[in-house]
Amino acid sequence: MKTFHRWAQPLLLASLGLVAAETPLAFDRYHTPQEIQAAMKTLAAAHPGRTALHLIAKSPGGGEITVLEIGPDIGRKARQAPAVLVVANLEGVLPLTSEGALFLAQAILKDPSKSQHLTWYILPTTNPDAAWRYFRQPLGSSERNAQPWNEDMDDRVDEDGPEDLDGNGVITGMRVKDPAGEWIVAEGDKRLLRKANPVKGEKGMFKLYPEALDKDSDGQYGEDPAGGVNPAINFPHLWKPFTATGGRWAGSTPETFGILQFVAAHPEIAMSFSFDATNLCLQPPAGGRQGTFDPNAIRIPEDTAKRFGADPTRTYSMKEIMDMARPMAPPGMEMTEAMVASFLGLGAIVNPLEADLKHYKELSDKFKEFLKASKLDGKRLEPAQPKDGSFSLWSYYHLGIPTFSMDLWTLPEVKDEKEKSRITAEGLEAMTSETFLALGEPKITAFLKEVGAPETIKASFLMEGVKAGRMNPKQMAGMLKSLPKPPAQEPLTVDPRAKALLAWSDKELQAKGFAEWKAFKHPQLGEVEIGGAMPYADTTPPPAMIKPLLEGQVPWVFTLAAKLPRLKILKSEVKAKGSGVYALDLWVENTGYLPVPTAMGRKNLPVPPAILLLGGKGVEFLQGRSRTPINAVEGGSSVKLQWLVRVSPGSNLDAKLESPTAWGDAATINFAMGESK
Repeated sequence: MKTFHRWAQPLLLASLGLVAAETPLAFDRYHTPQEIQAAMKTLAAAHPGRTALHLIAKSPGGGEITVLEIGPDIGRKARQAPAVLVVANLEGVLPLTSEGALFLAQAILKDPSKSQHLTWYILPTTNPDAAWRYFRQPLGSSERNAQPWNEDMDDRVDEDGPEDLDGNGVITGMRVKDPAGEWIVAEGDKRLLRKANPVKGEKGMFKLYPEALDKDSDGQYGEDPAGGVNPAINFPHLWKPFTATGGRWAGSTPETFGILQFVAAHPEIAMSFSFDATNLCLQPPAGGRQGTFDPNAIRIPEDTAKRFGADPTRTYSMKEIMDMARPMAPPGMEMTEAMVASFLGLGAIVNPLEADLKHYKELSDKFKEFLKASKLDGKRLEPAQPKDGSFSLWSYYHLGIPTFSMDLWTLPEVKDEKEKSRITAEGLEAMTSETFLALGEPKITAFLKEVGAPETIKASFLMEGVKAGRMNPKQMAGMLKSLPKPPAQEPLTVDPRAKALLAWSDKELQAKGFAEWKAFKHPQLGEVEIGGAMPYADTTPPPAMIKPLLEGQVPWVFTLAAKLPRLKILKSEVKAKGSGVYALDLWVENTGYLPVPTAMGRKNLPVPPAILLLGGKGVEFLQGRSRTPINAVEGGSSVKLQWLVRVSPGSNLDAKLESPTAWGDAATINFAMGESK
């Protein structure tokens, strides 16, 4: 079976032809991590004044993790333009996402206006160790990098992983008949399995294993595969210790730590975007996580309660605690909820804030219109939400910047082919005999089943009775209403993704997305069957789909970048008070759609504030300061700042607005004219 999964065959670097001169990528196939690095170096070499390539880490397997910078601040230490950070394929099992990042880089370089006043930081392959597995045989999928890891906590490392036992070039799974098994063959398709339902008297008949041997004789199969950490879940927010692939601590693997270091060194990053398995463009971030504290019912520790004059036996809202804490803050310090939460040891914020969700929901509606225009709005499986320890959660909750993601492709939704009658007892009561008969026997049969009618009542019997005039629909409705309601049907536990994969495989992949179960003599388990979903078949479309998918979705990133906040000095007014004293009012406007910072950024304060600097010869500040921080401005609104100054005759005041994430502005205030210019 050497012709399996044709689009996953190894590709040679020499065939790319990009090293000597820049040749636009055709996006008609997937590229290896080495080819991607070659393409990045070629792009950087072809555009020396607009690009720079930064090596931020090397994976445990020796792969380079590089950032392609495109923008107006190349070679400058002082950054003047905000930046968008784009990371791709942190999982290492989504080749399409790396292609998306390369497509984006190529599109930016093709149109200079895209980077004239905005910096882009693009990481196409952030887990090269895992990404290589797509191009090697036997074909197997794993998010682990090449760091050795003792998964089963014995005295050996990476010694008992999945392998290609049947020699077909693919690593799938095994099913073994076992009285203690919990899986049975699903209805409608013998390839599918579902969990048996003991409540219905069902008894399992299979156990499932990875395709593997038990090399260390511990009774487990494929439990200690090669490699160790999944960088995609090694970020600080909600990172979990003691997991199989999460790493020893947040940021413990070089791929993740390199990103953390790079972001810390670049406070101008104003937005992040991730091409991964989630889609925060299509589906706003979900709430409902169980936090470590309820902000409306906080109990204050006894020693702290005494200092606050609070009752340690009752609970308080965060607002009430803020009111108690503000008078205790030093002069000039702004008390924030983040400070109070940290002081009381309340734990991390775990749910998106409503003010931010408003923007996500509005942009999601716009994105759906965008997909419709691109003819990519077909019904599809619901995208996953970001996992604990993910880049997206860290970016939103820790950095406080607008954070988006896109999965670029997922399996189409399987239509429910089960016919619904769409008839109710009330509707039946209003029917004429002719209308009832026109429904037809299949629909009437479905209706009888839906209302829980006894099997002895047949559709044909009812139709004959109506034809003969022995009964009418109204009489039937009364009879059916008296029947007890049928018990709620428990949903079958067939994985919707597995059903969707089979439908996709049969329709588009010539059934090569699923390996038929075939008998195999296992040296330890005896008679088994090997088969199941092909690696990557449910995440990676055929090469012919790459370009249309990227052309129809990646440009949305430019739409989002255009929503960034942009601060400007709107106007100023001066009023003479006599003796060279003036009252100065100045308005700073956010002409962008998004706020600066986000609501989460205002809560956590990780985003540097905008600074308004005032200066000039012969100017004395009587009220207000020459350096004024501006902590927050909503999109499409302005804030008013006020000063009282003494000015020498003929003096002007220079106003300079600085913001690492929202550009800036400058103006000169002429006190004789009473306005800025």
